[in-house]
Amino acid sequence: MTINKRIKTILAGFVLVGLVPFTAAAQFDTSSNSPIKIAADNLDYQGTTTVLTGGVDVRQGDVRILADRMELLSASNGALGQGNFSSIIANGNFYYLTKDQEVRGNKGVYTKKDETFVVTGDVILKQDDGNVVTGEKLYYNLDTQNARVVGTCKGRRCGSNGRVNILIKNTDGLSAGTN
Repeated sequence: MTINKRIKTILAGFVLVGLVPFTAAAQFDTSSNSPIKIAADNLDYQGTTTVLTGGVDVRQGDVRILADRMELLSASNGALGQGNFSSIIANGNFYYLTKDQEVRGNKGVYTKKDETFVVTGDVILKQDDGNVVTGEKLYYNLDTQNARVVGTCKGRRCGSNGRVNILIKNTDGLSAGTN
């Protein structure tokens, strides 16, 4: 399953979780029939915002999201259960983990209106084949599946500091057919 489908279905699962008990039947991994399990130290419902704090750990099957704090914002009071949410903001030690990849940073934000997922702050994307991309910010459009990683410094004068860095571990396929 692509990052696109996983993120999209995770976010749909959050919508259905709303204020129901911490184990919900909604899915955030379409390849799994497992329930969504959310663990946090605190849940605070504040009208249009539901806030989870303290070691937030959201799981379904092989997919896991971790953060220190997670806010689910809806368009109106109590609307999360009806799928009427506008964004999800995960702050502090943000991780999005699957069996195939790991994305981490300081903050992860999903915006429903434009189907975007943005991870900021020392972003690291690791794939199971050993490839790694690092930068300051990762932009990902769930509809188009376009991704962009940016750094904080531009040009060779920076060296690798503050720039997007890519490590490609398996280069066997890259040299096939070239001289």
